[in-house]
Amino acid sequence: MLEKNKAIRMVDELRRQLISNDIPLNVIDYGAGHPNDIRSQQQMSKGVEVVSSTKCYAAYGVKGADAEFLFSAILKAKPCTVLELGTCCGFSSILMSKAMPKSSIYTLEGSPELVQIAQEMHHKAGCGNIQIHTGRFVDILPGLLPSIRPVDFAFIDGHHDRDATVQYFEMILPYMSYGGVMAFDDITWSDGMKEAWAAICSHPVARYADDNGKIGLIRVGECR
Repeated sequence: MLEKNKAIRMVDELRRQLISNDIPLNVIDYGAGHPNDIRSQQQMSKGVEVVSSTKCYAAYGVKGADAEFLFSAILKAKPCTVLELGTCCGFSSILMSKAMPKSSIYTLEGSPELVQIAQEMHHKAGCGNIQIHTGRFVDILPGLLPSIRPVDFAFIDGHHDRDATVQYFEMILPYMSYGGVMAFDDITWSDGMKEAWAAICSHPVARYADDNGKIGLIRVGECR
């Protein structure tokens, strides 16, 4: 295991390199976009082409105090199997890999262009325990979840739509280990994400564990 501050500094350096080597990037985005965007379910299902750059995408993801929060959470959970929705540039999966180098980490990303960047970042970071699956979450999860169960730690950091976030929670929940932890990023990103977080916390098997105002944690328990 790499010490927390060293792992975060490693990710910060990789992020800095991506930002300084700014390269144009065309990405198919299956998510909600930005908080003020109004995308239809049809648009998100089909994917929206976004003309951007590595500099822009490298700026996303957990960093600073949020990176410390995520690192500490997964360290405390001690998972054997980790699932992440939303690889983006691969920074959060690197953090989780450095915290739990013997875990098996499965991360999902819809954009092949971002997958290529994440693979490069994983290679530079020396992470050998991460598998990336490319495609829409709803297409991958039905086949992947039965093959990797039980999932001990799930980090949902993609799509950022109320209904989709609740749907992913309900899809993953039957495959979680008892006492497993589910983490949700950007729980206050939009009104829809606030509603999704409230709905998840009120689920009969969800036990609120912690949140830092951006990342929320629940522990999977028995039905109330």
